[in-house]
Amino acid sequence: MYLNNSNIKFEVFSATSFFSRAAGLLFRKKLKENQCLLISPCTSIHTIGMRYNIDIVFIDAFGYVTDIYYDVKPFKVVSGSSQACSVVEFLGGTLKDLSINDNHLFTKKL
Repeated sequence: MYLNNSNIKFEVFSATSFFSRAAGLLFRKKLKENQCLLISPCTSIHTIGMRYNIDIVFIDAFGYVTDIYYDVKPFKVVSGSSQACSVVEFLGGTLKDLSINDNHLFTKKL
């Protein structure tokens, strides 16, 4: 997965089944800065049981950013806007220097 207008590439883990979406990052090793978890469909997440902060990006059906939350601490609940249909989770602090806004698009490059 790439962020448009950027050559930054992320290794994507995908959570699309009921159980993988419910578990999210809870039972995975701590993400590295070049890794993320795509949860789809998903309009809200929780960090209950997490042991580290995460950056959260909600995206619409076309991959455009709808909402961004930086460095979310454990034991929080976060919801996206009405346009959000999926979420991408990153290690906390990964996105702080990327200046992401709602014009950005997450895409696959072949």
